[in-house]
Amino acid sequence: MRRLAAGLLLGLCLGAAAEVRAGAGAPCATRASAAPPDFVQAVARNAPALVHLLTVREWSEEEPAPDAEHLFPMADARRVPAPDDAAQATYAERVTASGFVLSPDGFILTSAHSVFQRREVWAVLSDGRQLPARVVGTDRRADVALLKVAAEGLPVARLAPDDPVCAGQWVAALGAPFGFERTLTVGVVSAEPRLLPGYAGVALIQLNVALNPGSSGGPLFNAAGEVVGVNTMIFSSAGFYLGISFAVPIGRALQVAERLRQADTQPRAAFVALTQPVSPALARAFGLPQSGGVLVSGDEPEPGPSGGLRRGDVVLAIDGQTIATSDDLDNAVAARVPGASLRVAVWRAGRRETVRVILRAARDEGVVPEPAPDPASTHRLGLVLVPAARTARLPPGVYVESAAGAALLAGLDGGDRIVAVNATPVASPAEFDAALAGLTADTVALLVVRGPMSLYVPVMRVRPRP
Repeated sequence: MRRLAAGLLLGLCLGAAAEVRAGAGAPCATRASAAPPDFVQAVARNAPALVHLLTVREWSEEEPAPDAEHLFPMADARRVPAPDDAAQATYAERVTASGFVLSPDGFILTSAHSVFQRREVWAVLSDGRQLPARVVGTDRRADVALLKVAAEGLPVARLAPDDPVCAGQWVAALGAPFGFERTLTVGVVSAEPRLLPGYAGVALIQLNVALNPGSSGGPLFNAAGEVVGVNTMIFSSAGFYLGISFAVPIGRALQVAERLRQADTQPRAAFVALTQPVSPALARAFGLPQSGGVLVSGDEPEPGPSGGLRRGDVVLAIDGQTIATSDDLDNAVAARVPGASLRVAVWRAGRRETVRVILRAARDEGVVPEPAPDPASTHRLGLVLVPAARTARLPPGVYVESAAGAALLAGLDGGDRIVAVNATPVASPAEFDAALAGLTADTVALLVVRGPMSLYVPVMRVRPRP
């Protein structure tokens, strides 16, 4: 679950909310009030389409350690010290997220930050199948990603009609917070949609629904079981839910998903200048006669679009098409191909001018290629085991020094103690290897002890590819 540092952007968020405040209350004023609803039927409608995502991400010693989000969280893991020469600069960790099925042929909607630069992405379907997922595309500004699994006849989520959500409306979220699958949390829409910096002008739904790491990408739905949003982030400096959460409206998410689907078969153009909507206050500051348009606030680190756009320009039209909102800008760019030359009307230095912008191809933000497996650990399901000589005085079992591949996806980690392979007890790496060699199934069950808890963990020996 993406988090927003509390206090850092508070003033910007409150100021930007005025951009979408006007007109939002009219449809809501006609809604009849209702008692707190029962979400039992709504959950029944959405649970079959819910997807639990397992991903592998890498981080280095120079970066802060990411939050652990294991499938079976257990405390007080006993770590086995590694030798001095075993330090590594890069680590891999399994992270969980959520999503939901959009179409019977395997398209899945989730949040972009849940799969961005992941080495592997796997989808656990409601029927228990664990399938490799291909990242069709991601839009990090809107925080929307589209995935694809090789499956047919999947149950799909029921999507809400194009009606606004209203402050006070009851909603619920399904996901896998901290890896606890199919978890329901309920609350209300807390405020009219808010524009937050960095979200490309997307007016996010503010909630008091509890979301935590692993909830990202799950469906937000109303009492009728209709999906109204994609859960995206919390407002917190602590890394966990403190009372404010946000979701991307489903209409906006579907627009982005369709663009990503189309770009999967043809090049996708990108307007890489960083932009934000023009509120009435910004319009006054830049001398515009009225609010509207899209303000260029910066460029991405790599070179922006050629043609003379500058910070402080307000995009008013593209090839004669009026640009009043960020949605208008995205739609105008989506209709073009990389290399297209656009005639862009901008407001600059108190007057209207026309500049040329050349669109370039959008960057591929898919899965990071997985490195070639280490032959020394492949036969051990990706496990690197502590030599028996170093664990002679510890309780019996096989100790994990590090995990990768299938074992990492299953949730194993350094410090875990394996005491059995299926029903065969193991007390040394040699016994572990012998037990594996005696099995022919494509999945094995490892009895893992972590802290005060023990449980069998299924690990795939043969992993299909997307």
